[in-house]
Amino acid sequence: MMRRRTVIKSSALMALGALSAAVLSSCDRSTQTAKDGSGGGAPLKIALVPWMGWQQTHIAEVKDLFAAEGIEVEQVVFQTVSEANTAMLSNKVDLLWAVAADLVVLSEKTPDLKFILASDYSGDVDAILGRGIASAEDAKGKKFAREDVPYEVVFMGKYLESIGLTEADVDILPLTVPDGTASLIAGNVDAVAAYEPFITTALKESDDVEILFSAKGTNIIANGLMGRAGLLEERREDVLAYIRALNKAADFAKDSPDEAHAITGKWVGLEADEVADLMTKIDLMDLEANKTIAFDPSNELNIANSIDSAAPILIDAGKVETAKPGASFVDASFVEAL
Repeated sequence: MMRRRTVIKSSALMALGALSAAVLSSCDRSTQTAKDGSGGGAPLKIALVPWMGWQQTHIAEVKDLFAAEGIEVEQVVFQTVSEANTAMLSNKVDLLWAVAADLVVLSEKTPDLKFILASDYSGDVDAILGRGIASAEDAKGKKFAREDVPYEVVFMGKYLESIGLTEADVDILPLTVPDGTASLIAGNVDAVAAYEPFITTALKESDDVEILFSAKGTNIIANGLMGRAGLLEERREDVLAYIRALNKAADFAKDSPDEAHAITGKWVGLEADEVADLMTKIDLMDLEANKTIAFDPSNELNIANSIDSAAPILIDAGKVETAKPGASFVDASFVEAL
């Protein structure tokens, strides 16, 4: 079973590190996708991690919904988003499940990536925890822990921005979420960017720790599906069939939540009741929400805006030098076709 901190929020681990030769070799030994993105009869290969917001991918596999749509799919499950991202950059997979803000960093090496489907917005699963901080003046000079990865950089940056500060105004300590949360509980840091179940743990163990900020009701952490423009054009019908199968899996989860939670629990290493509780904290995006929120230019919570708001923070943090407009990363045609 994978470590819980990995499967609960693998998207916190999106630094673009090198993927091990062993993992890449295992991808090479499986049926290959053509280098020109045409597929050539090969399975549609997708990289992902076991994140609950992507439960429809696993349910579709378990319920054989891909075959029902007439496509062969190979979902390559990685331990971390770093590995999944690298598989995409190395052209080892056709599609990638990741965070929209990832595109700002990934596009430096793969400029033609497009975001085509939103799965979920993180909601209350991510939060900034702290003690003794009620204002900007309280926060200045204090110790803030976060993982040194794009997702955490953006999330922490958004909190500081909300109180009129930047990372330059506080003392940033690059700690993993488990280590950062333990440091907060022990009183060694004043705030931490955390995710479940570490949020609940910290609140239970320290009466004076409180939630300063969360992703609820925002598009800061927007998760979904992306691929290279050439592949999306060449294998459009396969990609549409894949998404149709996912929609059927999402419908199954709505109609049979107990079974869906059990299936998801086995996938992510949690009990079904734990999955049920955590799923209430995630803002799931069904097809209607994709059309009216994620890909609606008039909705302020759309994906393009999520990317645009992440870019300046990543630039200031030195993660990228420049960034293209968020709209240039968005391809709404797949959602519109369904």
